[in-house]
Amino acid sequence: MIMIRMYICVCNAISERQVQEAVAQGAQALSDLQASLGVATCCGHCAETATEYLPGGRYAEPALDLGGLAPVVVFDSQEIRRRVAA
Repeated sequence: MIMIRMYICVCNAISERQVQEAVAQGAQALSDLQASLGVATCCGHCAETATEYLPGGRYAEPALDLGGLAPVVVFDSQEIRRRVAA
């Protein structure tokens, strides 16, 4: 099987799929992607492309109708430690 990955952030090896998953879990701004994935935290060349995956961006997924429910954001233990340390 051939798997093709598009990297958004080459410095941190962040793929398009990872950015899409972060947005699906509630990322609304570049700062959210930076905190959860580390995208655009080195050279910054990927910042513009990464923001295009956020709501309202060129590559954004259509919004889901949640019937007034808020999306659930799940953090793994490593992410919780990172946020507590910050």
